[in-house]
Amino acid sequence: MTTPPSLSSRRGIRLAALAVAAAGTVTVSACGYGIQDLPVGRSAGAGAFDVEVQLPSADGIVLGADVRYGQQIVGRVASLSTATTGANLQVSLQRELEVPSNVLVSVEIPSALGSPYLRLVTPVDAASDRLSDGDVIAVENTDLGPRVETMLAALGNVVSGSGMDQLATVVDELNVAFTGRSDRVQSLADTATDLMTRAIDQQTAFDEAMTLAADVTRRMADEEQAMDTYLANTAGAVDVLVAQRDSISALLDSTTRLAGNVQALTGAVPQGTAGFLIDAETVASTLQAFNDRMGSTLVAMNAFMDAFGRSVRGDYLVFDGALEIPESIDTVLTGGYFTGTPPEPSPTSLQDLLGGGNR
Repeated sequence: MTTPPSLSSRRGIRLAALAVAAAGTVTVSACGYGIQDLPVGRSAGAGAFDVEVQLPSADGIVLGADVRYGQQIVGRVASLSTATTGANLQVSLQRELEVPSNVLVSVEIPSALGSPYLRLVTPVDAASDRLSDGDVIAVENTDLGPRVETMLAALGNVVSGSGMDQLATVVDELNVAFTGRSDRVQSLADTATDLMTRAIDQQTAFDEAMTLAADVTRRMADEEQAMDTYLANTAGAVDVLVAQRDSISALLDSTTRLAGNVQALTGAVPQGTAGFLIDAETVASTLQAFNDRMGSTLVAMNAFMDAFGRSVRGDYLVFDGALEIPESIDTVLTGGYFTGTPPEPSPTSLQDLLGGGNR
């Protein structure tokens, strides 16, 4: 059985403990350290690896701040130091953590009264290699999230400098505008509601129109080369038309003169265009009348020319025949001079001319 120490012995032990504590406090105070400098909560555990994070600013970040990946705490901020680009953070991460080497780092706050922490975010184009001990996350891959003081400053700017002090004036003017016009305002509201209802009913048509417009735009983009070629060819065609301007002008002048001559000729005929058509009908009927005789005459003429071609140079050929020409054609060709009779008076119409003249 152990004998308990006496009262004097217990007092000696307490004095020794107080002396050791006082000596420790004096030593810490002499070196300029505090409780926050104690290396407690800065390591991610046994086997952790360290990486360097470069930030443009590290305001609000304290030693031992969390490093989160998703909803899990995977590391701590081990040390802070300044740099020309801002601040460098030495971060201790858990050994089993596997993130790509080009991981993104964002500084966020959990609430308005919380301390900032680091969040690891996997980029869209994640690298195949993993983040390992000694790697550096450059400032280009970091982002500073919104801070409370920044949001409060922006809110104060909106409240004080955005014209909200004129809100009372706006309300007063609206009251003046609406006073005594409630029925018109209600009608305007009803009209706006009706328009919105119709727009909602036609939403499918609007969607189809937008789809068609997008399709046309896509096709025009696909046919850009063809459009460029068309525009280039159009410019060439315009150049050709400009070069042929004098010829086109002369053609238009000739067409104008032709139209004038046709108009003058038509005006000289009593029946106008109808008279030309009657004369054309008369010519067609007359030609049809002697078409058969003309055919037989041409057959006989071809036989004679064939026999004439088979003759020998020096032969004597006797030709006995008569070429019968219709009296109407004779009158047209000779005017009656070869018939042995004096010429008759000129016919007064084309029908009389083709009929053999006046009788």
